[in-house]
Amino acid sequence: MSGERVPCIWIVASHRVLKNEHDYHQCYTVMDEVGTRTMRNMGMQPVCFPRVPEDRIETMLDMVDGVLLGGSATNVHPSLYGEPELAEEKCYDTERDRLVQPLIRLAVARRVPVIAFCRGSHDFNVAMGGSLYQSLQKLDGAVRHWEDPDESLDAQYSERHPVTVLPGGKLEKITGMQRFPVSSLHSQGVKELGHGLVAEAFADDGLVEAFRWHDESQFAWAFQFHPEWNWKIHPPYLRIMNAYADACWERLRSRGAPTGSSAQLPQSRPLAHSA
Repeated sequence: MSGERVPCIWIVASHRVLKNEHDYHQCYTVMDEVGTRTMRNMGMQPVCFPRVPEDRIETMLDMVDGVLLGGSATNVHPSLYGEPELAEEKCYDTERDRLVQPLIRLAVARRVPVIAFCRGSHDFNVAMGGSLYQSLQKLDGAVRHWEDPDESLDAQYSERHPVTVLPGGKLEKITGMQRFPVSSLHSQGVKELGHGLVAEAFADDGLVEAFRWHDESQFAWAFQFHPEWNWKIHPPYLRIMNAYADACWERLRSRGAPTGSSAQLPQSRPLAHSA
């Protein structure tokens, strides 16, 4: 291959049933355009490996310098954190679940940089043994965490509420801020943090808005909001994304360095049903 080597970022795919050009419903494997475009605009190369079997994940990780878990309209299946399905929350993507649960644990163990947004943050938390609120609307809290379907796309991804950063924490060091406004587009969120995870930012109703793997020497972060949107004009988003990019470039430079994790990772639960 010719040309400068740049970090390759594994963009995790989602799976949706959409209407095709003949108005028939058809299964598609999709990636969010903003996540892929942001990686490209930051000088990195997005790649995608859909439906990788678990025994092949390690091989595919050898080919990349970072993992990005983006948002989706779907939810993590509640059987993965020991809860039954809510009748009104049945939009799942078990194909994604089957891949990301072992992928996240292996990426963290091998010190591959990980960044997760929105549903991706839920993937991360559940992979580490955490649980989710299946419906933030039912909590009747003071903060609205979900978008209005009648809003424009730009309005949906605009700043909806502020978050407060943990004083003296790693996110404060990255952003240089103690409080800033964020987007909010999902009606689920962290209930209990998973094993080895540390909360770094909270909404005013107490919901965890940012968390990381406990080892500060590696980049493994998750955000309820979307720092990949409008990152060029939103200072804390820019600093978060630059920190991720720096970690991916460092991974590229040090490929082949010893990997490992200082804490035991949880085992996955079986899915209640298959797609």
